[in-house]
Amino acid sequence: MPLPSLNRLLPLLMVVVLLQCLYNAGLPLSGDEAYYWVWSRHLQAGYHDHPPAIALLIAAVTRLEGDSVMAVRLAAVLTTALVVLLQVRLADAMGGPRAGWLALVIGLALPALQMGFTLATPDDPLALFWTAGLCFALPALTGPGRWVDFIGLGVCCGLAMDSKYTGVLLPFALTLFVATRRPTLLLSAKLWTAGATALALFAPVLWWNAGHGFESIRFQYRHGSGEADGFDVRRLLEFLGGQALILGPLPLLWLLLRLSVWRRWWPDPRQSLLMLAFAAPMAIFLEKALFTKIQLNWALPAYLSILPLLAASLVTQRRARLLIAATVLPAVLLTLALKWPLALGLTGKYNVQNRLYGPDAAAREIARLREPTDSLFADHLQRAALLSFLLPDHPRVMIPTQTRFSEYTRWDQGIDFGSLHGLYLSLDDRTLDLGHVFAKVELLEKLHNFRVGGRRAITYFESETEI
Repeated sequence: MPLPSLNRLLPLLMVVVLLQCLYNAGLPLSGDEAYYWVWSRHLQAGYHDHPPAIALLIAAVTRLEGDSVMAVRLAAVLTTALVVLLQVRLADAMGGPRAGWLALVIGLALPALQMGFTLATPDDPLALFWTAGLCFALPALTGPGRWVDFIGLGVCCGLAMDSKYTGVLLPFALTLFVATRRPTLLLSAKLWTAGATALALFAPVLWWNAGHGFESIRFQYRHGSGEADGFDVRRLLEFLGGQALILGPLPLLWLLLRLSVWRRWWPDPRQSLLMLAFAAPMAIFLEKALFTKIQLNWALPAYLSILPLLAASLVTQRRARLLIAATVLPAVLLTLALKWPLALGLTGKYNVQNRLYGPDAAAREIARLREPTDSLFADHLQRAALLSFLLPDHPRVMIPTQTRFSEYTRWDQGIDFGSLHGLYLSLDDRTLDLGHVFAKVELLEKLHNFRVGGRRAITYFESETEI
């Protein structure tokens, strides 16, 4: 039976978006998501942790839809749906409609993209602009290259870097391609215009960093390098094991075999472009994994470069249906474990949603104890952000005790905490630390909250501070 036209893809994705929104509405925000939501209420050209794209996306949606869980995560749902749509377009260009439909199935099943549908993080805009950049790069760098293709490529590269600093790996990989496959383009005004466009869009982030001692770039470089941790091959093996888990053993084996027979893909400029967009960032992550822990989501852009080739290859193989099933089914099972862990009997540390529950109960208790004149305090940026989000009036929450540097450090600078009184929420008993800031501190309550599907309680300490 012939496959339906790819023109029917949009209604299908609209149904997926609706179902994802309904699912997201029933799942509490994570601490990081709440922190990005706080950023959206303090828009600026950069933040200590990341560039501003996720804050801008959340601000755009919540200004229209209000400050709800569904609204915050709508930014993630829409960007990830566009990523899937662009993946289909790339696969169709590489292998035809059958490859396009397979890319749709893989995209919707892949755990990394399913988490993109669920959590609002900087990876969402990065994935969107990385994939869109590849859509412009193929005709710009391997074809006749119209001006609109080069301008679009520059816009996407700039916005990818505005999303996450690892976005710089996209222009890096594309520069490698041009230098090795199309060196004459180095003299093209179109290519230099694309570079100037990308730099212009990234300039506000650089300007913000220059005004703050390049703290954000230095922070992320140290975070991603970790040479101080020392050489340890076990970290590399852990990273590789995680990639096999996320991508699946068969696709990972396909990638290794594909890379090893470079004579088959190197002569084809379109294949070599996508392969370099995968291999260049992945090589960097593999080297860094020898010195520090590399988070599994960091490699997502590399996979977005190669999945269209995977789809195009699978539909042409013998026993294609068997290979497709072996690729998709493990991804579906892992996605089910991530999104419905209790339905599969996963509890305790095996239930990844455990960490989302607990702060909501603590916020309700703070709301019950709070007096109109009380200031609100917390011990960490995630608890401070969650308090601001969960309380109906979205109050300002401050961090008066020692914690890691964040935007709260900047926002709270110059505040005389000793002149304030109110309620303080922490994960540990910080009475002694608070005693150095406030004249009187009283431990009000230890709130034990059992996480959903967990056997161990998480304890929150609620203290009252007075002048």
